[in-house]
Amino acid sequence: MQDEQQQQQQDGGEGATVGGSLLSDIVYEIVSSPVNLALVCIISFLLYKISKTRQPPATLPPPPPELPRLRRDFTLAELKQYDGTQPDGRVLTAVNGNVYDVTKGKAFYGPGGTYAAFGGRDASRGLATFQITSSVSDEYDDLSDLNSHEMESMREWEMQFKEKYYLVGRLLKPGEKPTNYSDEDEDTPTDGSDVRKRAAAAATAAKSADEPARAEAAASGSTSSSSSASATAPESQGDAAEADKAKSE
Repeated sequence: MQDEQQQQQQDGGEGATVGGSLLSDIVYEIVSSPVNLALVCIISFLLYKISKTRQPPATLPPPPPELPRLRRDFTLAELKQYDGTQPDGRVLTAVNGNVYDVTKGKAFYGPGGTYAAFGGRDASRGLATFQITSSVSDEYDDLSDLNSHEMESMREWEMQFKEKYYLVGRLLKPGEKPTNYSDEDEDTPTDGSDVRKRAAAAATAAKSADEPARAEAAASGSTSSSSSASATAPESQGDAAEADKAKSE
C-alpha cells in the first residue's frame, strides 16, 4: 500500500515537472522569436477588440431641454440674475453693449466653469484685457479708457459670440430706456446695426413710393409750359410783323 502511494506521488511529481517544463518551453519560444511575440500581441489585441464590441453601449443622459428664447434689454442688476444658479440654469453674458445667451456653453460660463466670472456680467473689459476676475465690476463700464488694441481684441471676441450664441438684447446704460421688441425680433434677434438697416430700407421704400407722384407733377409742369409757349408764339409773330411794317413805311 505504501509502495502504491509512493508511486502515485512520484508520478504526480513527474507530471508537474513535465507540465512546468512544457510551459517554460512555450514562453521561451514566444520571447525568443520576434515573430511569435508579434503574433501574440496581435492576437491579444484582436481578442480585446472582440470583447469590447460585445459590451453594451453606455447610455448617455438625455440633453437638457432647450430654454425658450429671450428678447429684451437688461440693466446690470437684472443681468446678474442670469449666472446659471437659477432653477432654469440660463446664463447670459454682455459683450460690447450686447447681451448673449451662452447657456449652451454653460460648462465654461456657468458655475464652476473657467469663465464663470463672466456669467451674468459684462465681460467686455475682461475679454479686452485678458483679465477675468479683476475686470468684473458692479458699475456700468463705458470702456472709455481702453486703447485701440484692447478694443479690437474685444470686438474679435464679440464676433465669436455672434457666431456661437444668439443675441438677447442690449446692456442698458444708467437711465436708458429698454427697447420694446416685436414678435419678429424675438424669432430673429438682431443687433443695433440690423435695426439701422431696417430703418434705412423703410426710408428707401417711402422714397420710392413718392417718386411716381413727383414724376407726374413734373410731367404736368412740362405740359403747362409747352401750352404757354404755344399760346404766346402767335402774339410774338404778330408783333414782329407790325415792327417790319413800321420800318418799311
